[in-house]
Amino acid sequence: MRLGRAMVISKYLLLSSRGWVYVGVTASLIYPILWLVLLRVVGNPQYLQYFVVGTVVNTSFLIPFIGAAQDMAHLRRASTRYTVLYSNGADHWDIALGYVVHMLLFTLPSIASTLLLLMAILGVHYSVVQVVVTLMTALVIVLSSSLLGYALGIGVKNYRITNQVSQVITWPLLLLAPVYYPITILPQALRLVSLALPTTYMALAIHGSLALNPMELFMGLLGLLVYSSASILIARYAIIRGEVSG
Repeated sequence: MRLGRAMVISKYLLLSSRGWVYVGVTASLIYPILWLVLLRVVGNPQYLQYFVVGTVVNTSFLIPFIGAAQDMAHLRRASTRYTVLYSNGADHWDIALGYVVHMLLFTLPSIASTLLLLMAILGVHYSVVQVVVTLMTALVIVLSSSLLGYALGIGVKNYRITNQVSQVITWPLLLLAPVYYPITILPQALRLVSLALPTTYMALAIHGSLALNPMELFMGLLGLLVYSSASILIARYAIIRGEVSG
C-alpha cells in the first residue's frame, strides 16, 4: 500500500517538473562528456580504471545528493507541493519513498548513458554482465546518495543554507576519497579520513562491479548500507522534530 502511494507521488513529482527532467538529464551528461574527452587527451593511461570508476561515481552520487538536498529543502520549506501531498493523505514516509523512487527514475538514463560514453570515448570494453552489475550497483549508490541528500534537505531548517552546503560538501567527498585515483597515493592521515567518507565505498562498489570482484562489491555495498541507515535515522529525527515543533 505504501509502495503504491510512493509510486503515485513519484509520478506526480516527475510530471510536475517534466520540463526540467529533460533539461536535467541532458545537462547531467555535459560534464561527463567534457571530462572524459579531457581524460582521453591528457589523462595518464595507468589510471584509466580510476577515471572510469570516478566518472560513474560522480554521476551516481552528485546528481541525487545535490538534487535531493535542494529539492527537499525547497519542497519542505518554500513550496506548496509538500503541503498538497501531505493534505491529500500522504505521510512523510510516503513522500520520502516517492521522492527516492523519482530520483532513481530520473538518474537511470544518465547512468546508462555515462557507461556507454565511457566505452565510446575512453575505448574501454565491458561485457553485458559487467554493465548490468555496474548499473545495478550505481542505482544502489543513487539510493544511498538520495537518502543522504534527503536527510540534509529536511534536517536543516534554512533551505538557503542547505543549497550552499550541498554544493560545497560534495567536493571534499569526491577529492579526499580514492574515487579518481588509488588510495595508495594519499598520505597516511588522509587515508584514514577517506575511510570515513561514503564516496570511498561507492568507488569500491563500482570497481568491484566492473571487475566482477564479489569481495570488493560486498565491502562497498556494506559501507553504503551503514550510511543509508544513518541517513534514515537522521531523516526520522528531522520528521519527528518537525511534527513536534511544527
